[in-house]
Amino acid sequence: MKIPKKLIAIVAICIAVAMIVTLSFGCKKEEKAGGEFRAFLIEPVSFDPPNAYESEGIAVARQIFDGLVEYDPVTMEIFPAMAESWEISDDGLVYTFKLKEGVKFHSGRECTAEDFVYSWSRVCRAETASYLAYHMDPILGYDELQAGEGDVLEGVKALDDYTLEVTLKYAYADFINTVGHTVFYPVAKEDIEEWGDNYSEHVNGTGAFKLVEWKHDQYITLERFDDYYGENAQLETVKYVIFADEDTGFLEYKAGNLDYAEIPQGKIQVTLDDPDLGDEAIQGPQLGVYYFAMNYEVEPFKDNLALREALNYAVDRQNIIDVLQEGVPSVTTGIIPKGIVGWVEGQSKYNYDPEMALQKLEEAGYPNGEGLPVIDFGINIGSGHELVAEAVQADFAEIGVQVEIIGLEWGASLDAFQNGEIGFFRLGWIADYPTMDNFLFPLFYSTSADNYQGYNNPEVDQMLLEARSIGDEDERIAKYREIEKKVLDDSAFILVYQYGHRKILKDYVKGFALSAAENYDLSTVYLEK
Repeated sequence: MKIPKKLIAIVAICIAVAMIVTLSFGCKKEEKAGGEFRAFLIEPVSFDPPNAYESEGIAVARQIFDGLVEYDPVTMEIFPAMAESWEISDDGLVYTFKLKEGVKFHSGRECTAEDFVYSWSRVCRAETASYLAYHMDPILGYDELQAGEGDVLEGVKALDDYTLEVTLKYAYADFINTVGHTVFYPVAKEDIEEWGDNYSEHVNGTGAFKLVEWKHDQYITLERFDDYYGENAQLETVKYVIFADEDTGFLEYKAGNLDYAEIPQGKIQVTLDDPDLGDEAIQGPQLGVYYFAMNYEVEPFKDNLALREALNYAVDRQNIIDVLQEGVPSVTTGIIPKGIVGWVEGQSKYNYDPEMALQKLEEAGYPNGEGLPVIDFGINIGSGHELVAEAVQADFAEIGVQVEIIGLEWGASLDAFQNGEIGFFRLGWIADYPTMDNFLFPLFYSTSADNYQGYNNPEVDQMLLEARSIGDEDERIAKYREIEKKVLDDSAFILVYQYGHRKILKDYVKGFALSAAENYDLSTVYLEK
């Protein structure tokens, strides 16, 4: 396989980002500044921090908002953003953040510690119904707000305009790694009061770019915020052009109408071999897993471990990776992807074994699939999942299990999966922050909003809370590995692969760094053309 120059250079580009931010001043900055960056996007759900729960909305929100900390695109380590510094108490319960002075919302008002108190309280209040609120579960007062008791998060206090004190209800060793997540971004109270449910159309952040317009199903326009507290962005505008599918976006990229896009499934190798496009491809491992969930509360999966095991043995993952995905992803043998500290190979017992699948199917009470109703298989359309679903449909047919593929728009698919309307469905999980907890707690803690398969194991719930409080890293990792093994043995889902990047970027775009969590910061980007 041809290895594009972009793949070799991507690490060097990532390391150079910090230099670009520091060195781009005076006439040198003027030479690079300006222009519009045009990127492919599928219609997002929301940019409002409590509701930006899918990759499309998060990508845009990260340009509009800033948080206390940010993640290095190469090492994924945290570094200060709106926080100038922080201290942690000896017992690990109290975090005191010193905020940078002069950080302004796009409206021009200074952002203070009180804005964090309001914003985090808003996330946790029951009426907000945030899918992401669980990220604040460790904070004192979270449970009360979720229960509809009170209005302000007890554990978050503004000691003065620039000092934020956060008290946890239990020691959580990874907490400092979580606060760079989008749900922790501050919003202005007056904006929420003015716009209410329409706030996502008028988001007012503290980031390097401000929202100008969101024309649904057409485009999103961002503009450089010239009063940014950090180094000003060099781009004048960012335009996210919205398409229903990757193929159309890729055609627009090839026509020169986009600077950044996704390479569609089935077109990866031909793109790498193309002398005009191969060097523009971005490949590499991603901190994420692609999986099929089986709802614990929905028949025929409910209380039928043998059936869930049978379907796990029936999927030819290597075929999906090699043939459909053209080798971009990699086999994963656990929930934790390679690249996360604590990853270990061989956690899952499942491999492709049709004979074992048939044996388990008989144990489940459905010999050769007899008596098993047709299983609805839910996918979101427009991102190449149809081909994967068809491959799985064929694999299941080999053991007598019939599947009907149900394709829905992204938002509608999440609703159908969440409410149990469809009990077997495709999902993916990409790291919010680089910890084992970020894969195990959101997906398998019983009350987490991201626990779409309805997994409910009280023992796992208790183990997750215990793991969070372990200060020693080696002991904490050992505990999380034990949890991962137990969840895998319950077979609530089918692991398919670890994601890989399949992006493409014009060679005149400089200063762009794509992290293993698929995040990027456009404030460092400039166009050399």
